Order: sequence, then structure tokens, then C-alpha cells
Amino acid sequence: MTVVVGSSETVLAASSVSAAVADLARRSFSGLADDDLLEVIRQAERARRQLEALDAVLIAEIEARNLPGRYMLRGSKQLLAGLLNLSPAESGARVRHAHALGPRTSLTGERLAPLLPVTAAARARGSITAGQVEVIIAAMTRLRDAQLPAERQAEAEAFLVEQAHRFDGGTLRGIARRLLDTLDPDGRLTGERSQQRRRFLSCVPNGDGMYRLTADLDTETAALARTVLHSLAAPRPSTGGDRDERTSGQRLHDAFRSVLKLALRAGELPASGGIPATVLITMTAEQFQAGTGLAATSYGQQLSIDRALRLADQAALAWIVHNSKGGILSYGTTRRVASDKQTLALIARDQGCAFPGCADPPEWTERHHIIPWREGGQTDLDNLCLLCDFHHDRIDTGGWQVTMRDGVPWFIPPSWIDPDQRPRRNVRP
Repeated sequence: MTVVVGSSETVLAASSVSAAVADLARRSFSGLADDDLLEVIRQAERARRQLEALDAVLIAEIEARNLPGRYMLRGSKQLLAGLLNLSPAESGARVRHAHALGPRTSLTGERLAPLLPVTAAARARGSITAGQVEVIIAAMTRLRDAQLPAERQAEAEAFLVEQAHRFDGGTLRGIARRLLDTLDPDGRLTGERSQQRRRFLSCVPNGDGMYRLTADLDTETAALARTVLHSLAAPRPSTGGDRDERTSGQRLHDAFRSVLKLALRAGELPASGGIPATVLITMTAEQFQAGTGLAATSYGQQLSIDRALRLADQAALAWIVHNSKGGILSYGTTRRVASDKQTLALIARDQGCAFPGCADPPEWTERHHIIPWREGGQTDLDNLCLLCDFHHDRIDTGGWQVTMRDGVPWFIPPSWIDPDQRPRRNVRP
């Protein structure tokens, strides 16, 4: 058994639980009768659930002592994530359960019962799982939002806990949904108050360079999102007649990116850190000159130099050049974004995306340097044209070339589209 020297009795008790589990894991179960083996599994599961239920008491004590504030953290979620090496989702779930099932204290110091006392008791006995608790918390939150009488809420909680003893989390979710439909047949539970409480969006790294966007949108936001994204996510055939090879999910992703770029270009985002919304890119001097390698944004994402500088076409660019040790060699800002007057002139000339056959309006276009800025291309009208996000993303890899004739952009197709490579332009009606 592990001995914790100089610790309190409570810490020693926690240590003995850990030692007992380790001792149990070292035992051989091959000689057990079938019934005994199944009973060990049941007892181990009960102990696991009871230890999980202990989180509610411990987190309540953490918050009563304001330990997150003492350690300069935003809340218990961040404290647990750092202390126990948990993901934000897992630490958030534990805190959410603790707020519903943990002990509470009134403003006068009076000890109050948990918000969901029946659920808390069942959890402490180890008779229900964390997944079942999640279902019950979600259902009871919606009942409170509907302002159901307190006695009806208590009856609903007791009913759901009773069903949790008989059914798994998936089945319990269906039972909870039917209960909500019964208690609120007019559908008030999906009203604005409930939606405002449950609205949520997160964007967290996957660990492979990608990010996962998860959201619960209220009705208004969902209507706006579906209208805007679906209008931008239609298949985009090329001038050569090829079908758009992107999946529907990829098209929605690209549409979402277009919306974000539009917000950045609008110039109306609030200041961040005391400065206007700015693309901050960090790279070495060698990377900047060669145009190779990976640059880092202020949020930690890594982008190829090409994509990082192309993103900066659409917003203020701040650059930082550092040495191999991370020391700052140089810093500053560079104007590579078309001015307001230049943009108005581009809109008057191109009237939208300049790529042949594209009907995207000016609002959904980006400024494209025909001769790349990094290669000495100037930010002036004779070196700029408007391209939608779709065509801007592909102009350098699709075999097309852009040339200026009499101050107007023309596009030379690759030879597989037109062996004579006759220049084309977007003639709008």
C-alpha cells in the first residue's frame, strides 16, 4: 500500500482507495466461478460510478474556495483540465454535472440540497451512469426553462431516475423526449428562453492540424446560417464544363470560410487586444524570402507561407521576423490590401468575380494580386482583380493565367480546355 507521509486522514483515505484498486487489478480471476466474476464486474462498475459522483462534492469545494481565481484561471473547467490533463469537453462535462448534483450554499451560508437531489442520490449510490445523468440534466433544464411548477419538476426528475435504473442512456433519451412532449404539448420548451440558455459554439483543435466546429444554434442563427451557407455552397462547375468534385460537406466548409473572410474584409470587427482585427503572422526572414515553410498565426495555427500571405490580401497584415532562438529581428506592418478607393474602382470595373462565367457579386469577392505581392507585385489597379473565394483558391493551381489588357483582366485557359489558349473575360449582362 502506498503511504502518504504527513497527509490528512482524508488524503490517506483517498490514497487507500487507489491502493485497493491497484491490489484488485493484480489478482487472478481465473479461479472465480462465473457468478463471482460477474459480481466483481458489477461491484467495480458501482465503485467507478461512485468515484465519478465524488467529483460533484470536490468541485463544489473547489468553487467555494475560489481556487480557479487564486491560480488565475477562468473557472473550474480550466483548473480540472490542467490538473488532470483532461480535454475541455471532459472537464466541462464534470463541472456541468457538479453544478446540478453537488451541494450548494445560500448567500447566508445555509447548506442547500443539490439542484437535482434524486439524481444526486442515485449517482452517489453508483446506480446510474454519467451518460444517463447528462440526459436527465438536459431534460430538467428544459423543464425549468418552461417554468413548470416545482412539484411537477420533482415528479419528472424522480420518474427519469427510475427509468435510468431500467434503461440505458440512448433509450432514456427517447423516454425523456416523450416526457417533455407530454408535459409541454404546445412545444414551449423550444422557445427562445430555452434556446438562449442552450446556445453554444466551440472550435477546438483535433490534434492533427484540423479544428472541429461544434454548435447548438438557436432558431434565428440556424436560419441565417442555412440561408447564407447554402446559397454559397452550390456546386461550382468550371468554365471547361467539369463538375465540382467537392463533397457537400466540403462545399459548406468553403462557404463558411467565405463568410468569415467577408467579415474580416468589412473592416467593422471590434478591436482585439487594443488594435483593429489584424492577421498576425510569424515567420523567419528566410521563409518570407523563399516563400516556403510554415508560418504561425497569433492563434497557433500553422499555414504555408503562400496561404498565409494570400489570407493577408484580405486584411491588415502584421509581420514578425524572428531568429532561430525566437528573438525578434524585425517587425512592422505592410500595406498589401487595396484601399477603399481602389476597391470601389475594382467593383466598378469587374462588377464581381472577374473569372469567366462566374456570377458572384462584389460582396463575395477578394482582391487578387496578378503578380504576387511577395514577388514585387504592386497593390494598384493594374495588378489587381476581384475573385470569389472559390476561384481565388484555385487560380494558381488550375492552369489559368491572368493578364491585363487595356486595364481589364483577361484569363488564359490551360491548353486542355482550349488548345489555342485564347484569352477570355467575364462579360456580364
